[in-house]
Amino acid sequence: MKYLPIFQLVSAYPFLKVSIVVFKDLNVTEELERSPEIVESGKELVLSALKGQSSEKEPLKGFFCKGCDLGCFKCESIGNFDNCNLCMKCFENCLLSFSNQDEIVRKAKKSLLTYISAKMLVSNLEDWVRMRFAVREASSYSRALGRELEGREEREEIVKLVALDLGIKLRGWDTHVASYLKASSRLRSDEWRLVNRRVVGGYVKTTRSDVIRIIEEFMRVRISEKVNYHADFLGPHLRELRSIAVKEKKLDIELGDVDLECLPPCMLEIVSEIQKGMNVPHTARFALTSFLLNIGMNVDEILGLFKNVPDFDEERSRYQIEHIAGLRGKGAEYSPPACDTMKTYQNCVANCNVSHPLQYYQNCKKKKKIT
Repeated sequence: MKYLPIFQLVSAYPFLKVSIVVFKDLNVTEELERSPEIVESGKELVLSALKGQSSEKEPLKGFFCKGCDLGCFKCESIGNFDNCNLCMKCFENCLLSFSNQDEIVRKAKKSLLTYISAKMLVSNLEDWVRMRFAVREASSYSRALGRELEGREEREEIVKLVALDLGIKLRGWDTHVASYLKASSRLRSDEWRLVNRRVVGGYVKTTRSDVIRIIEEFMRVRISEKVNYHADFLGPHLRELRSIAVKEKKLDIELGDVDLECLPPCMLEIVSEIQKGMNVPHTARFALTSFLLNIGMNVDEILGLFKNVPDFDEERSRYQIEHIAGLRGKGAEYSPPACDTMKTYQNCVANCNVSHPLQYYQNCKKKKKIT
């Protein structure tokens, strides 16, 4: 049957562009209008993200073509996909046939339409909802891809095909420097800095788990892309989601007795990103949390601030804030990072002529007292 392995792939990973090849004649609007249960499933995905829940995805658990004689099409990339251009000719001539192949196609179609309906819904909601949805879904798909590698060797080809579809260039398990930099620019821990990696022939030495993390970042970007679409049948679902979003989001961020006018530019930038629902890096979260604790905010006030980030988890966030505050662990309260450290992690946004964010805040407060 034509494209049978790709139908299987789309069923597990519906965000892939190869779905266009196998469903090129699909009329999405007509299909969704006559399938309200699929739109309902898409809405449930968005609801899960709004409420901070992750939807678990099932891995593919094998790929048909690895056990095939690969004689469907003459191409040097068949079997490794390192230089594949995704023409899909090898799958177009697929000779495989199964008694349940109609069910495989039906499942792939349902998975794709569910994903599309969820994308339509989040694209008509506030940006922070779309970003939270993207973070949650990318994390779930990443875990599924990780499970693909737990077992037989042929599952490696699934991960490499997904990476290829996302525009990630691999050579074995090494990542092209351009693809690596696109992902690592948002992964600001020391281990992801290019200077701490070995680069050979334009490829960064990465492990299989590194590639999974890079794929997750590329998935987040793709899933967060906005689609300009609205239809009447989405109306009731959008009204329900908007109502829930209002309850889930703290619209006006309260900073207690903190003087907003005296926040240094770096901290204002992080607060601004949180207000927009952006997924700020952990280095920025630590910097802001330790800074706000040092100028008088309490744990609950800071917890309320972070409620707007896409991957918010109340229990985990409270634990981390309390740890930084010295209420857990060894009881040592952390100091906010100095300006040099902020620059190292690309969290500095202006030249303030100070050596520490606290110095900026204290200088500003003194000036206001004098005047």
